Amino acid sequence: MKTLLSLLVLFCGFICFGQKKFNDVHQPIWVKGVSTTEVDFGFNYNTRIPFSSELPILNKKFKSSSYTYVFYVLKSSKEGEKLFSIFDTAGLHSFYTDVIKSNIEVNVDLSYLHHGALVNFNFPNVEYKNKNDKGIFYLDNTYDKATTALYEVLVCSDCADSFLRDKIETYLAIKYGITLANTNKYWSSSGVKVWDSQLNSSFNNHIIGLAKDSYFGLTQVATSSNEEEDVVLKKSEDQVELLDQSYLLVGDNGGAKAFDNQNNRFKRQWLVQNKGEHDMLVDFTVAVTPEKDIEYYLYTSAGSEFAYDQGDTLQLNFKNIAVNRQTDMYWSIGRVQPLSIEIQQDSTGINRSYRLLTHGEAEPPFSIQAVDLVTQEQHFFITENTSFTLEGLPTSTYSFQVNDSQQQQATLASIALDFGQSDLIVMPTTWALNGREMLVIQPQLKQTDLLYGYRWFLGDKIISTAPVLRVNYPGSFTLEMTDQRGKYQRFGFTVDKQKATSSSLDEQWLVSPNPVKAGEEFKVHYFFESDKYVDFYIYTLEGKFIKREKHGLIAGGTYTYRLAGKTTYLLVSIINSKTSIQKLIVK
Repeated sequence: MKTLLSLLVLFCGFICFGQKKFNDVHQPIWVKGVSTTEVDFGFNYNTRIPFSSELPILNKKFKSSSYTYVFYVLKSSKEGEKLFSIFDTAGLHSFYTDVIKSNIEVNVDLSYLHHGALVNFNFPNVEYKNKNDKGIFYLDNTYDKATTALYEVLVCSDCADSFLRDKIETYLAIKYGITLANTNKYWSSSGVKVWDSQLNSSFNNHIIGLAKDSYFGLTQVATSSNEEEDVVLKKSEDQVELLDQSYLLVGDNGGAKAFDNQNNRFKRQWLVQNKGEHDMLVDFTVAVTPEKDIEYYLYTSAGSEFAYDQGDTLQLNFKNIAVNRQTDMYWSIGRVQPLSIEIQQDSTGINRSYRLLTHGEAEPPFSIQAVDLVTQEQHFFITENTSFTLEGLPTSTYSFQVNDSQQQQATLASIALDFGQSDLIVMPTTWALNGREMLVIQPQLKQTDLLYGYRWFLGDKIISTAPVLRVNYPGSFTLEMTDQRGKYQRFGFTVDKQKATSSSLDEQWLVSPNPVKAGEEFKVHYFFESDKYVDFYIYTLEGKFIKREKHGLIAGGTYTYRLAGKTTYLLVSIINSKTSIQKLIVK
């Protein structure tokens, strides 16, 4: 925006809500702000203008007034259209879409008017001391209404005070969704600065506002920017009628109206400033079509969250946002995909298995409860991963419940699973040496007549391609098997130094005392004959995550805990990637 010959200032602007268009007849026209003896009623008192014949008369007789100031709001894409004229004894002042012809001629840049603009022009009152001088105002209603819209004309003969002119521009800017070129010029009629452009200059874009200012006759209860109509701010239905000197303005950072796929935050963000005298409750709408199974929240810098109205399927609508007076806050929108689950059959390997997949923004670890709907037997698993291979389940129909550490829950009511092809090859994950004797390691084959290729790895080094592996030393190994179709399966396993005295993981750790009183200590004891990796969890029976401790590689030991809630807990130890569960009753 530039000042043209120091006389013409354009501000991007357009009509939003509550706009009033001039009629095509002259008599009902109001020329607002014409100075008369009734100025005590307010700047916008709407006193009917007297008429001479068919033309309204402008009484601009103020001895202190050496200029007449004209403000008007216009949208146009066509040059040469005559809008209105003002005539006094000093001359004719005609206003066109692309030029103002007065004591000088000033061009108007149509590019500013495509979305609408506020135009400010002043001309000298050569005959202002002449008591008999009267001016007339008239519209030229022949302009093309399809390409040109004139929304308001405001004529002021006692606006020599620049501060008053700033207030007038604020009034028009808020009423018509205008962003003033000079963002330092936002003032209420009572002289309060209602937008602090220095607070964060990055947010001085698309400034809109809700306000009530009786001096200007302004009651703005809903608004959007002239440049974009897809962001709407309005008074909440639960908000009582706006009181005088209510002013809440919103500007944005100019960001794209799209979500960042990295953090799922809307790139466009907003700064809200309530410089008025009253708290306000507002609704905020953004024309983004909600996606299925996605939740949206408006986050404020005050720490509040507002969920969108799920009944509105066409746009994001956030309701009843409280903004207290003398408060500044930032708004941002985030999208959240709630925890959901599905089960897929994995047929890429030799063994056909089932994988439970978790989707959405969730915090591991995940507790998985599978209930056999035929026998009602319960199975419990823990995983850090969003993809978990289901093992150790018989063929049956199951229901599944998954909880994450933030208490999000997802369920699957019923699914039939056939594990008949899941154990074509079975490979134990733990093998134990017996002194220095050579240990023979081989997988268990459900169909022994099938031919497979074998590759045995120690780390990333191939150590054998035979059907069996013979070793007499400990380590972490991998077997890769390939069938005649080219499908392959990988199995990881460890070889321990000494033979374990117990094959049951549950017998390798003990919880005592059990039951225990609420708040009292209980101990978890581990008894291993060789080092094992242990990851320990505590859950309620409902799958609520309580605690986790990564013990890492341990030879055994005793660990002390306390639980205050009186209920039954599931204590879960994952020992060398195998899950073992014990119940603890807290009385």
